[in-house]
This record gives sequence, C-alpha cells and structure tokens, in this order.
Amino acid sequence: MTKNKKAKVSPKNKDKCIPPVCFCENGELLENGGFEILNPDPFELFAGWVVHARTLDIELVRDTQNVFEGSAAASVRTLAPPGNITSTLVLRQYVDVTPGCLYKLQFAERLVTFQPDTLIPVLVARIIYLDRNLNEYELLNIPIQKSVEEDEYNLHQHIADLPVPCDVPGIIVQFSFYITDAPGAVWNLDAVSLQAVSETSACCCF
Repeated sequence: MTKNKKAKVSPKNKDKCIPPVCFCENGELLENGGFEILNPDPFELFAGWVVHARTLDIELVRDTQNVFEGSAAASVRTLAPPGNITSTLVLRQYVDVTPGCLYKLQFAERLVTFQPDTLIPVLVARIIYLDRNLNEYELLNIPIQKSVEEDEYNLHQHIADLPVPCDVPGIIVQFSFYITDAPGAVWNLDAVSLQAVSETSACCCF
C-alpha cells in the first residue's frame, strides 16, 4: 500500500501562494520625510504634514541652514511666552499601511538653540492608530529630553512595539514638541522615514 504524502511548497514558490494583500510594503511610506517640498495649502508649510495642534507662542518654519540631509529641515521655534508657559506644537502625517505589518520609524533631530537653566524641553515621537470611535492608541512612544544645545543631529531608529491591528488600514506618525519658558529655542527635525520591517502581515494565516 502506498502511503499518502503531504504536498510541500518549495520556498521559491511559496510567495506565489500568498495573496498580495498579505505582503507588507517595500521602501519608504512617508511623504516628504526630508521636508523638501512645500505644501500648496497656504495653511500648512510642508507637503504631507499637518500641524495638528499649536500654541500661539511657537512656530514651524523651513530651515535651510541647519539640515541633516538634503536642502531643508523642519524647525520648531519658540517666541516669547508669557511666564512659565509650555509652548506646544504637534506635527503629524497620516499614512496608509497594511494591517498586521510591523513598522520602523527613523528620524534625525537637533536642539539647535536653547537657553540653559530653564526647564528641560521634550520631543515625543509617536506612531498612533485610531479605532472606529476615533480613540487614539500608541504603537510607539519615544520621549527625547535635552538640556543643552547641540552641534550635530542625532539619528534615531525605533521599531514599533506591536504590528498594526488587523482592522486598522492607516496610522499616524506624530512629533510633539513641548518647550517651557524658553523663548528663542530652536529644535529641528529632518530625515523622517517609515518602513515595514516584516515581509508578510500577521493578519494572514498561511
């Protein structure tokens, strides 16, 4: 009697059996990660990015002098806050992604100008997703604190703690700046990148 043998798929043919929707993206997913392109919308500065929140004592400008790469960087600058007030600016971009994939965020930042002996400023890099009720949940939260101005940029690379949930088709890449009682402070952001680190979605059963 001949025994039944379970058919096997060779590694080179395995990808042909996986639905295209199960593959994670290759390459860059963010738009204008280098802040080179201006936004045609007069109310937004950089293409692809929106200022989600901002206090009146802080501004977002295009810096062509202090850059990490390319010809421009996003520069967050505080004005003259009245007293011990926290200046806040939240910059974000909405990105379509593949549910079930795991993503890596890369960015470069530099505290260009800062007065010592004031409260330590904070930059928080986040990857966020929204549920059906528009509640926000974090896949990545990286707080960065500085006490002195810097001569060079710092390059950061962080992988999200979890893959994107199976019912979520998009995420938000967000940078939140919090600078307290420090008029004239300048914090630059450049070379923002989002890429998948997994090849296939965890939401697909193979």
